Amino acid sequence: MIGSRGWIELGAILALSGVAVAVACGSGNVPDARYPKRPEGCDVKIFHDAPDVPTDNLGPVQARCAEEIPESDCIRTLKDAACALGGDAVWGVNETPTKEGGKNRWFGRAAHTKAPASAK
Repeated sequence: MIGSRGWIELGAILALSGVAVAVACGSGNVPDARYPKRPEGCDVKIFHDAPDVPTDNLGPVQARCAEEIPESDCIRTLKDAACALGGDAVWGVNETPTKEGGKNRWFGRAAHTKAPASAK
């Protein structure tokens, strides 16, 4: 039989285990306070290579769409993922999507362009 101290220790272990699982399952993209979330449909520039302007990287973004969804709609989903991170650019985007499990997958890195030094 477990005494009251044993139940307290067991409760603490279970609580800490729950916190560890919650942290491990997090999205990994911590929002950058400098760039608040932007509304869906915000203006986002796509770069196939590295951006030609200075940027702050915000994290990976992706869009997975059924093959019958128009490419422009799937790219809009990718841009909306960048908007959700406060981005105005996505770089490293392939010219064509990868095919995975009957779906088109677009991915890249969300970023926000830095203000020119003279604008600060």
